[in-house]
Amino acid sequence: MDRIRAVIVDDEKPARRRLLSLLERRSDIEVVGVARDGREAVSIVRSRAPDLLFLDIQMPELDGFGVLREIAPARMPVTIFVTAYDQYAVRAFEAHALDYLLKPFSDERFEAALAHARESMAARTQWTARVGGLLGGEAAADQGSEPLERVVVKAGGRVTFLAVKDLDWIDAAGVYLHLHAGDKMHLYRSSLVAFLQRLDQHRFVRVHRSTVVNTERIRELRPRGHGDFTIVLHDGRELTLSRAYRSQLEGWLRQRL
Repeated sequence: MDRIRAVIVDDEKPARRRLLSLLERRSDIEVVGVARDGREAVSIVRSRAPDLLFLDIQMPELDGFGVLREIAPARMPVTIFVTAYDQYAVRAFEAHALDYLLKPFSDERFEAALAHARESMAARTQWTARVGGLLGGEAAADQGSEPLERVVVKAGGRVTFLAVKDLDWIDAAGVYLHLHAGDKMHLYRSSLVAFLQRLDQHRFVRVHRSTVVNTERIRELRPRGHGDFTIVLHDGRELTLSRAYRSQLEGWLRQRL
């Protein structure tokens, strides 16, 4: 039987050492790469094609969900998510029958996750579909080319229809989004990338790694230095326009800042 090729991704050195120690005890697993951040992880997965990925969720710049979105489905390894406590992420993993390790984890919990991953390798098609559901890709693909006009929000046993035009801004919170409309905030399960693809691209612009703004709500921009700006909305709310996403707002303005 071929050995399982595994990659470890975590921005914390003790966590990388812990996983490496557990995996090196096993003769049936070969660690073919260790990454310290999301960008390095994408590069390693693409070049070494592992069978199994131990993926930290909370990482700067490109988090664990971002890593998976950058890997083509056909090349995506079976993944065990590694996370510190995040009630929204854990709830999502359980809803999609995806395994995870909650830091700090025991040897027994590690073995259980590994056994579940082996089952997923034997039923890879179903596993890929579950991850697609987690990332929100399937929901985005089903919507066609017309911009989304309303969002169905479920909370407290009630179903609310929220008009997209009423959204002021959106920020990412793990595998969920906070949809801000007036003085209310609604929790909605989707990735920021997938949700933005369903919105009117002339109205909604990504201004930060975790933030999208309705351009009709922008009152003014204030320079902050180093290429960043503060976005002031009509209600006085202040958001950050990061240098990395400035070109997207410039595209909407049709002029440079």
